[in-house]
Amino acid sequence: MAGYIMMHRDILEWEWYQHPTISRLYFHLLLKVNYTDKKWQGILVKRGQLITSTKHLAIELNLSIQKIRTAQQKLQDSGDIKVHTTNRYTLITIVDYDKTQTSRVINNKPIVAPVTTKKQRANNQLTTTKERNKGNKYNKTIEERRHEFKNEVFAHSQIKPKILESFYNYWSELNTDKTQMRKETETFFEVAKRLKKWIVNERPHRSTVESKPKLLTNR
Repeated sequence: MAGYIMMHRDILEWEWYQHPTISRLYFHLLLKVNYTDKKWQGILVKRGQLITSTKHLAIELNLSIQKIRTAQQKLQDSGDIKVHTTNRYTLITIVDYDKTQTSRVINNKPIVAPVTTKKQRANNQLTTTKERNKGNKYNKTIEERRHEFKNEVFAHSQIKPKILESFYNYWSELNTDKTQMRKETETFFEVAKRLKKWIVNERPHRSTVESKPKLLTNR
C-alpha cells in the first residue's frame, strides 16, 4: 500500500498514546482507511472509512478478538472513531480524518491539524480560559482590548453618554500590573445586561432625593 499519513506532535498528549493496544489499533486504522472514496461490493466507503471485521483486525495485529473489541470500544467512547456493525461487516470511520490529514501552508511551512478528541478540545478551551483569567496570555494588547471594549459600550447610543462614560471608566480600570481590565477578571460579562444594572444603580432612590424647601413669606 503506497502513500503516507500525516501526524501532528500533539498526538503525544493524546489520552491513549501510551496505551499499547488502543494506540496500536488507532494507528493501524489510520494507515488502513480509504484516502479517497471507493466502492466495496456496491457499498460506498468514503475517505477516512474502512470496512473490516473484529476477527480480521485481530489477525492483522496479532491480538485477541477481545482485546480488539475493548480497544475499539475505548476509541468510540473517546470520540476518535465511529463504528457501524452489520451481520456482514464492520464500517469504521476515523473522526476528523480530513482535519488531521490536510495541511495548510503558512510562510512556506506546512501546518498539520492536530489529532484531537472532543475531550482534548474541551480541556484546551478550559486551559486557555484559565490562562486569560490569570492575565498571562492575550492575543491583543491591553490598549487594543480597551479600545474594543469602549466601542462595544458606546455602541449603546440610546443610553446617555454620561452613563456610558462612567460605566466604561469603572470596568476598564487596570490592575497594578497594567495587564488586565476590571471586566476581564469577571467570569461572565455581557455589556448589555451589565448596563441595565448600572442604570438602575445610577437612579437615585426616593428616600435619598432631597426635597426642595418651601419658601415661607408674609406676603
